[in-house]
Amino acid sequence: MKMKYVHKSIHITLMLTLILTACTKSTPPSTTTDQHLPKEPTTTIETVPETNSLDSSQDQTIPELPKVKPDVAFKLPFIMDSMTIKNDILERNTVVASYRDDNGIVFFDRDFSTSEVTEMEIIQFDTKNNTYTSRYRSAKGIIINTLVSVGDDLFWIENPDKATDNNTPWQILRMKRDDLKAKPVVFAEGNSEDQIAVPVLRTNYDEISWIEKKITDDIVKSEAYIYDVKTGTKTKVATQFLNEQQKNKRDGIFLDLQKPVSDGLLIRQTVFENKDDNNTKKFDIVMYPKDQSKPEMIVKDREDIFDFTANEQWIVLTMESTTEILDRKTKKQVYSITHDSSLLGGYSPFLFNNQLIYHQAPYIMAIDLTTGNKQRIVTKEGSYTPIYNFGDKLTFTRMEYEKDSTQAELFFLDLNSEQQ
Repeated sequence: MKMKYVHKSIHITLMLTLILTACTKSTPPSTTTDQHLPKEPTTTIETVPETNSLDSSQDQTIPELPKVKPDVAFKLPFIMDSMTIKNDILERNTVVASYRDDNGIVFFDRDFSTSEVTEMEIIQFDTKNNTYTSRYRSAKGIIINTLVSVGDDLFWIENPDKATDNNTPWQILRMKRDDLKAKPVVFAEGNSEDQIAVPVLRTNYDEISWIEKKITDDIVKSEAYIYDVKTGTKTKVATQFLNEQQKNKRDGIFLDLQKPVSDGLLIRQTVFENKDDNNTKKFDIVMYPKDQSKPEMIVKDREDIFDFTANEQWIVLTMESTTEILDRKTKKQVYSITHDSSLLGGYSPFLFNNQLIYHQAPYIMAIDLTTGNKQRIVTKEGSYTPIYNFGDKLTFTRMEYEKDSTQAELFFLDLNSEQQ
């Protein structure tokens, strides 16, 4: 990857760093993986014998797994279309659409920083006429993170590019998407202390979610929220505490990252415990219902979990070189996907009924979970971004940096329109 692209993809790099990092107390991952080298996919999907994956602390002997056939084409249950845009404002940027309307208008954030100062803006781009409007420009030195569209509004996180005394103040800003005269207002704000990462915005249809952390007397309080844009209702769905009064004897739970689903928030949490003078750290995935009923333990005591999702039928867990697919009701593992460990594999997973869609560098893949068959959604070579969502659509981008860094192909999957 050319270095000029690294600095200009701050929002992508930050998202991957947050996914690969359980919390700031963990060992930071390497962020130098080159995703722009086209390679043949090395993913292998395997069926596994039935084992209960709820608690991985139990010793399990798993025999050699039988392999199933590799890429097999099957009917995709959604409509996918794409649009190609070519404009100089794409230079040194990785474009990911946060919204698209029926008239070909797309929104994305743009980084036009120099080596001396960070500068970013929100672009409204007319793909039919190849024109654009700068809807908002952040102050110099301020990063725009996780720009999302929910209802009729845009939401995003703003924070300084450099922390002061290990503290990073942040704001969630909100702005009317279709009003050219609209100005952003502060929706929420806070301060990430002790090098804790700023919140990440994730959406599910008309809902936006995030996790806030506050430190009082060396005790970290994590609070997870869902905000319904239609009703204006803000719901706190989870609260956990991590005692850090003795740094080498942390005790408690730290809420890392949320994945909104129809009935609440799936949250990856780090669990610290003191056992026999040893401090242990494990990862759980817990379902916190939006009605604030009893949480459901999905998996517990894992050594690492990078990304995850679930629906009524399935649970998907991504690790460094494998992705596990579990039956939601029984918690038993059904499939194991082995990835090339030299590439980021299986992250940004999305489930649509019995279909799993995920990013396996350098491609976007789909798996029919009723058969185990998998295929590339797009066969073109190039560099693909992670998958994002807005409303009932998924989106990702293909770019060919070496060929033309001012051109991007934006893909959209309409999950409400079945492929004919």
